[in-house]
Amino acid sequence: MGLIKKLLRKIKRLIERITHTTIIVKRQPRVIIDKHPYAVNDGTSMQVYAELVEEFCLHKPLNIFEIGANYAQDSEFLRKSFEIDVKNVYVFEPHPQIYKELKKLYSFNAYQLAVSNENGLANFNAIDIENNEYANSGISSLREGLTTNKNNFINVEVQTIRMEDFIRKNNIQQIDFLKIDVEGMNYEVLEGFADKLSVVKVIQTEGEYKQYWKGQKNYQDMHDLLASKNFKLVYFKLSSDGIQSDSLWIQEKYLKQAIK
Repeated sequence: MGLIKKLLRKIKRLIERITHTTIIVKRQPRVIIDKHPYAVNDGTSMQVYAELVEEFCLHKPLNIFEIGANYAQDSEFLRKSFEIDVKNVYVFEPHPQIYKELKKLYSFNAYQLAVSNENGLANFNAIDIENNEYANSGISSLREGLTTNKNNFINVEVQTIRMEDFIRKNNIQQIDFLKIDVEGMNYEVLEGFADKLSVVKVIQTEGEYKQYWKGQKNYQDMHDLLASKNFKLVYFKLSSDGIQSDSLWIQEKYLKQAIK
């Protein structure tokens, strides 16, 4: 079955190159999870990344780190997909109400911290979970929104942390799968890893091509940073409006030789 799947993927990529199109294959979800009713999604968007890791990586993930976790539904989907123990899942979510709920739902290593490039205290624009016009629990940010109504947010003070310091303090030897979704702070999160970005094997993250949040970096800034740290782009999907993308990056030494 594994050889057949690999052959079908090669045929798909060949057809895409010849026709200059993208073939979208709708998959049935590999796993089903329990999720919070206010979760921004059901975690199934992570299936494509789980399959890409299987296809392109030399390693099978043994742990997961999710920064900007919402209700941690994506971590739970990945955990079940990779068959990882809950004690090897680390999630970071500064929104006090969401953090409280995800702690009830999953037994992960959970931290009410805003990951950034600085340690300290900062103002956090926390979405009003039950009373916001966007029906979206996933748009809180350390940055001020340029396209959102301030009346939908509550200002709270949160603790910020650099991942370089967290990794050293907790003696983390490797991060097999890192997911980042921090609404305009992706670059600063990566910057906060400093030299410890070398312990990260796979990164899934968003990127923007216009400013949604005041003072944010764009996709190209993030691209250049990751490329300079020996990460290779293996998957890229642009939104239909051309403003936002999702991408998957693998540190070069963990890529299968055939696709380097």
